[in-house]
Amino acid sequence: MAEEKSQMQLIKEYIETCPLLKNNKINVDYLNSKDYSYSIDRTPVNPIFKQYRDGGKIYQIAFDFSITFPIGSKALLNLINSKFCEDFMQWVENQDNKRVYPEISGARSITCTSPGYVLSKTETSAIYIIQMNFKYYKAR
Repeated sequence: MAEEKSQMQLIKEYIETCPLLKNNKINVDYLNSKDYSYSIDRTPVNPIFKQYRDGGKIYQIAFDFSITFPIGSKALLNLINSKFCEDFMQWVENQDNKRVYPEISGARSITCTSPGYVLSKTETSAIYIIQMNFKYYKAR
């Protein structure tokens, strides 16, 4: 019998369909130090977003999408990184508008809840984070 995939595995596979990614390979809870490495990392949040009287609930999964980018003293390189974050957020919004979601039963929405921002940096690379949220409904 095939083992069921975890929710994070399904979210990972979904984000890997984004045409903006350089290598379409995303890690979970691990970000490589090489440029253009990607990871999704679950963040703490109350898993129950809303509860209905009939016992049904809307659950949420909050996670960070992390990217390692090259940076430099020339603004152009850093602006390219910023543009990637804007384009990725637009891709997510377009997917949500079309109701294209990770293959999780009861999927309701996927959104970016923060713009891309620098978490940490060295002289040659930076880790950018985009906070995200996925919601799904489960009947009682």
